Amino acid sequence: MDRYKEIGVDAIAGLDARGFVLGPPIALALQKPFIMMRKKGKMPNTVSSEDYKVEYGNRSGLCVQRDKIATGQRILIIDDLVATGGTLGSAMSLVKMMGGIVVECACVVELKMFIDPPADSGLPSRNKLYKDLGHDDVPIWGLISEDVLTNEAKLPDGYVDDGEEH
Repeated sequence: MDRYKEIGVDAIAGLDARGFVLGPPIALALQKPFIMMRKKGKMPNTVSSEDYKVEYGNRSGLCVQRDKIATGQRILIIDDLVATGGTLGSAMSLVKMMGGIVVECACVVELKMFIDPPADSGLPSRNKLYKDLGHDDVPIWGLISEDVLTNEAKLPDGYVDDGEEH
């Protein structure tokens, strides 16, 4: 919470659906409103972003209720994972389209392999996508890097699991 008190946010936007689990506790702790961003057609009286691409195909845009983001409002966007950045890019576009300012995107896991892969890798570049969308000024913060997910746990030599806590 200290991180976002220092940055200064006016509201927290969570992406459907895991952002709905992660965002409200942060919003409550900061005493700020929580904004749901959902797939098109899931809420009444909404404004939608354009369709976007993710690592596994095309998606319909995200939507937010018309009265939830005010001009100049500082928004923190929360999701569980950022890979190619398509969903976060759509959310950032939606906030900016409503007149808000995205102060940061926070995710539990960040897959760094998509940040700026070699051109010959065939992987999409999140940096290029965000530059093309005009979002390259928005920081992406990941609690866990994919580096942690690929580290092999090592047990000490001679370790025996005796079923007891030590």
